[in-house]
Amino acid sequence: MNTRRISAIVKYNGTDISADIGYSLKSLEFTDNLSGSADDLSITLEDKDSRWQGSWFPEKGATINAILIGDNWNISSEKSLNLGSFEIDEISSSGYPSEVQICSTSIPDNNKLRGIERTRSWEKAELKTIANDIASKAEMELVYDAEANPTIERAEQTEQSDLSFLLQLCSDQGLAVKIFEKKFVIFDESVYEQAEPTITLVKPGTMHAFGNSCISNILGYSFTNKVRDIYKSCHVKFQKSSKKAIIETTFNAPNKTIGKTLEIREQVENIADAERLAKKRLREYNKEEWTGSITCAGHFSLVASRTVNVVGFGAYDGKYIITKATHSLGSGYITRIELRRCLDGY
Repeated sequence: MNTRRISAIVKYNGTDISADIGYSLKSLEFTDNLSGSADDLSITLEDKDSRWQGSWFPEKGATINAILIGDNWNISSEKSLNLGSFEIDEISSSGYPSEVQICSTSIPDNNKLRGIERTRSWEKAELKTIANDIASKAEMELVYDAEANPTIERAEQTEQSDLSFLLQLCSDQGLAVKIFEKKFVIFDESVYEQAEPTITLVKPGTMHAFGNSCISNILGYSFTNKVRDIYKSCHVKFQKSSKKAIIETTFNAPNKTIGKTLEIREQVENIADAERLAKKRLREYNKEEWTGSITCAGHFSLVASRTVNVVGFGAYDGKYIITKATHSLGSGYITRIELRRCLDGY
């Protein structure tokens, strides 16, 4: 019987060093975030001969590319997991036994993106235009994966890095940002939540018949239902001046019959704007109502942005989106995911 194995292909500044580090690789951990935070890669290596403190000492700013490969892999149709491209930002050595830890991030540490605080503004500019200005200056590609492209009356960047400004601007518009392979990806999380799940996570001992799409080798779990600051509806009201008509609307969350109403007083141009704002603000508050985490035997298919079904956990059952996935390779291969229940209709 062939044993299931996991190996890592690692490139340093484009050169494959997998064979050089294979004998000394103690652990590799990859963290994949849905939005708002950088992806991280940490590699720990034995260093008995202190070469990582000497001639092999890595350069800060050097690039690391990594792929996990599965041998005799029969629990998933996906035989590999591309972890992406990272920039080394921290090296530490410790002992005994002697080892080195190389930490890297998906967000480049260059002055054009997060090393300089800028002050500037845009007038009546589309969000995509502002994002493209920032991406171009950072020599990155913009992938705008959202239907909405709101026009911002005035966007002010005041003593902020380009990265923090763009993250806040997109958040204000109900959109998310992911940085991957030197690309800015702007997307609508509500659209990603509409995708049909291809994986079912089943509590051990639960009667089920989900075939190859089922993951039941769960090692640990936790779930939380939040009560505070959860609303059944959102009421938006705005009047430009005492002579202008009041613009107002209320959006009710589907499947919620009891709860408080969220009151919003923000500028809108018309009823359509008010309706979009009501959905957006209600979503910001309600999306963390049902959350959880699951640890299981490693699985390449469990990545951030993927939707999954959760079964066997009673009230917590339902459709969830993965907001964070951590793949750890060491004495074994383990995947830990953080999830939140998908919202219906907004």
